[in-house]
This record gives sequence, C-alpha cells and structure tokens, in this order.
Amino acid sequence: MTARGIDDQGPTILAVCWILVIFPALIVALRLYCKVLLNRRFGWDDLVICVAVALLLVYTGLTTRGVSMGVIGKHATDIEDLSTIPGALKLIYIGMVVCIISCVLSKTSFAITLLRIVTRPWQKIVLWFIIISMNLIMWLCAICYLLQCKPAEALWNSKLLATADCWPTHIFQTIALTAGAYSGCMDFVLALLPWVVIWKLQMRRREKFGIAVAMSLGIFAAATAFIKTTKLTNVSNLADYTYACSEILIWASAETGLTIFAASIPSLRVLFIRMRSSYDRTDEPSSEAHDSSSRKPKKRARSRYLDSYHSSEAITLPERRDDTSDKSILGIRQTHEIVVTYEQGPETDVSRDAVYRMDDLSHR
Repeated sequence: MTARGIDDQGPTILAVCWILVIFPALIVALRLYCKVLLNRRFGWDDLVICVAVALLLVYTGLTTRGVSMGVIGKHATDIEDLSTIPGALKLIYIGMVVCIISCVLSKTSFAITLLRIVTRPWQKIVLWFIIISMNLIMWLCAICYLLQCKPAEALWNSKLLATADCWPTHIFQTIALTAGAYSGCMDFVLALLPWVVIWKLQMRRREKFGIAVAMSLGIFAAATAFIKTTKLTNVSNLADYTYACSEILIWASAETGLTIFAASIPSLRVLFIRMRSSYDRTDEPSSEAHDSSSRKPKKRARSRYLDSYHSSEAITLPERRDDTSDKSILGIRQTHEIVVTYEQGPETDVSRDAVYRMDDLSHR
C-alpha cells in the first residue's frame, strides 16, 4: 500500500522483471565469450538463446512502459487517467505474446544443446518430440492470446468489448493451462535427461555429478512454470485486468529468465576449468621452490592432472558407443596434462620436468 492507500504492484513488477532480464543476459554474454572466444564455436543453440534474451528484453520494455503510464499494477478504480488504460493494456497483451515466444525458444535452445551430447536413437527422438510439440503448443497459445476476441482491440478497449465476438472465458483458460502445464512437464524431462546421458560416461564421479547438476537447473524453471499456471485463473476478471495481471507478468518473467539462465550455465564450465587451471599454475612455483630448498636427499615423482580445454569438433566414431568418455561435453574435448617432476638429489645430477599431453585420456 502506498501513502495514499493505493494498492500498487507496479514497483514490484519492474524490480522483478528487470532483475530477471539483466542477470540472464549477463550469463548469456559469458556463454558467448566461452563459445566464440575460447572454443571458437557458435551453434544453433547459441543463436536461439540470443533471440530469446532479445525477446525477453522487449517484453520487459513493454511492461515497463505499461507501468510507467500509471496503469499496470493498479486497480482500475485507482487509475487517475482512464484514457491511458487501452494503450497500456495493448502493450501488456503484445508483451505477453512476446514473452511466450521467448520462453519456448529458451527451452528449445537447451534441447538443441542436449541433441549434441545424446548417443541413443531414442534420446534423439524424445528431444525432437519435445522441441516440435512444445513449439506447436506454445506458439498456438501465443496466437490464441490475441485471437480470443474479434476484433483483438476489444481485449484492451472496454468500449468495444460489448459488441465484440469473444470466446467464452473457459476456452482460452483451458488452452493457457494446458500450455503452461505442458511447458513445466517438458522442463522437468529436460532436467532429468542429462543424468541418463552423463552418468554412463567414463568420467570421475565428482565431475559427472557436477555436470549433471549444472545441466539440470531447469528444474527451477519447471517449478516457476507450474506456479505461473496456477495463477492463470486470476486473469479472468477483465474488468480489473490492470491489477489481476500483476502476478502473471512476474511469474512469466521468472519462468523465461530462469530457463535462459539454466540453459546457459553448462556452457560456462570451460571458463571455470580454465580459471582453476590458471590458479594451479600460478600457485605451482612457490611450492616447487619450497621443495628444492630442502637439503634432505630424495628422489620423488609426482603427477598432477590439470584440466585444460581447446576447441574441437565433437567426433563420433562409427560402430562405437560414444559413452566411453566425457563425450566432448558441450563441444569441448578434454585434454589432461601430467607433470612428472624429478628433483635433484644424490642419485641424480639432473633436475627436469617431463610434460606429456594426452588427448581424451579417458579412452586409454
């Protein structure tokens, strides 16, 4: 409640929407840095996620304009200038269509990413089914959002509502509820599928667990999709739509923003690995100097695995299951570096490092 006693959800809508577009946009920017500059690769999933971010930004801009007009987030009885209502509602209806498309594109991007790492035919079939069916349902929902009244202008102009030919309220609600529930279920499936694929790879259990968790963050997007779906029944009150749409605007932004975030996090793994390797190499000289300063005769060999990555196309050999390695996760081929150090002592007069680089060590 404001000082005047007006229930205004506008500031909350703006705060949530902008947080949920800025943070995912930064993550996507890091994703592009990893893909373009570090891996020299830019795939279809990257292009689709960029379009999704751009559309989410458009949705946030339209919502911001509707709030700044003093309409969205307020009860109809609290709006000072009633003539601004049609213009603001028009922005919101268009914005919701844009947000639905952004949401389905973000899910499609992650499904395309999974297509690069799955090995079994049934897994590819499942992913293609998800991509096609989810796009059909969500795009249909977006189109019906504007087609539920003829002319569509009656949705935001109450003067035309009495003479317009509109669907019964329960018809569009059924379409919206079906699309929302299906979207949440597909998020759940996309979050579980990486565990099936990655857990069979010949990798250290800790790495498999970390990658699987990173690729399963879409479970949070599934949760927001279900919550948003439960709020759809609140917008049936067209007489007070300026206030009733507040929760939908917030949860729609949350679902799309979290999906973009979850779809981009796995691509940052190469950046984390490089940072860790750089830290290990920076920390190495001091430890070697400490060891060499010891006067006790000794001969020691130590090995250390340093993970580094370089650009490479994912290669699948014919007649060979590709689940015997890290499967070039996200298009990155793993290289391990073993450093064997011989320290100077009474049994040797030479101190030298032998460095061996072996590609795809897990194939040995």
